[in-house]
Amino acid sequence: MPKPISKPFVFNDETIENTYGFSILTEGIDLTRFSKNPVMLSDHWNSNSNVIGKWFDVKKEGSILSGLPDFDTEDQDTAVIAGKVERGYINACSMGIIFDRENLTVIGGKVILTKCELVEVSIVPVPSNANAVRLMHSDGKPMEEKEIQELSLSVIPGIKNPELNLNIDNMKKILLSVATLMALGFKDQPTDGHDVADVEAKVLGLSNQVNSLKQENDALKLAAQTAKEAQEAATKSRIESKVDLAITKGQIKADQKEEMVSLGMTSEKALETMLGAIPEKQNFSTGVKTPSGLGAPEVKTAEDFQKLSIEQQLAFKTDNPEGYKALFS
Repeated sequence: MPKPISKPFVFNDETIENTYGFSILTEGIDLTRFSKNPVMLSDHWNSNSNVIGKWFDVKKEGSILSGLPDFDTEDQDTAVIAGKVERGYINACSMGIIFDRENLTVIGGKVILTKCELVEVSIVPVPSNANAVRLMHSDGKPMEEKEIQELSLSVIPGIKNPELNLNIDNMKKILLSVATLMALGFKDQPTDGHDVADVEAKVLGLSNQVNSLKQENDALKLAAQTAKEAQEAATKSRIESKVDLAITKGQIKADQKEEMVSLGMTSEKALETMLGAIPEKQNFSTGVKTPSGLGAPEVKTAEDFQKLSIEQQLAFKTDNPEGYKALFS
């Protein structure tokens, strides 16, 4: 069983650049080979005598790749190193990785290795030196320091023949495609590219324009929706008034109101045509005549007739048959 240790070692932190000027994306580190042989070396020396242990509980957590050491303390030289780690005199490790040139790219003005394969992790005394990460060819042979520097610089826009005395200003340049130049409003493209700050300013300007146009569009949509709802409300109110009038006139029954309003909302002209073809119910009460003389009461409705005495009702029916018929038709 692994011996207890105080804390894990950080293999990689993608937020920090190594001494070669680039950072390594933690999510892009392939652990397949390493998981089968999680070897721990001393200072990246690939020999049996420099195997000082192995790693366990290797995991990715956000931007961090870490693991716990298991030292082979049966070896006297390893026991010395383990003791220095336990006492806090050695706290650093370094990855040995294999990668493809095409996975070294510029993102947001920074050089980033997006994919690589972890081969081994070594205990090292100083994490910030050139051995903070050991880059290897596909055959496992370590890359020379100048090879790595030239490789890193070659992915930076504007660097045609990279040298060790890098001009920092070139790090802030970027080459744009013709379509991007037109979209961002640049008239031409300098040989060494545009300043990253200028490009970012153009992009920010376009973003602000898009947001402004979106707000204007949302306001226009809201105004149009409000106007549409107001128009629909006014139309419905007008149609309901026409239907209510038709009910009052006796052209339709009250329980037909919803159906007629729905018809009017679909076609107001169709509603008007239908109502125009239905005759109004006549009010016969205005034509009722009552017997005159002797203070005879006025009869206009069936209720007025019911209030009469039997003699008066008979007299009304005899003297005014048409009026009687109109009351009870």
